Amino acid sequence: MTPNTVSRDRLRANAADCPLCGRQIPEPTERLVAFGPVESVTADTADAVECTACGGVSFFRPPPEETG
Repeated sequence: MTPNTVSRDRLRANAADCPLCGRQIPEPTERLVAFGPVESVTADTADAVECTACGGVSFFRPPPEETG
């Protein structure tokens, strides 16, 4: 089973692939999703990204300092 996560570094590089369908997410920074209040949705504040090809939502891997 493929984990349903995307690397924030790949997102920032505009090279995020959807782990659900395998396609590259076009303009991933335009497809960000935040669950909860944030001032603006950015690569640093988003919780997930939506794939335009399959409609799935993939979550971001936590930064290394949060995996403790």
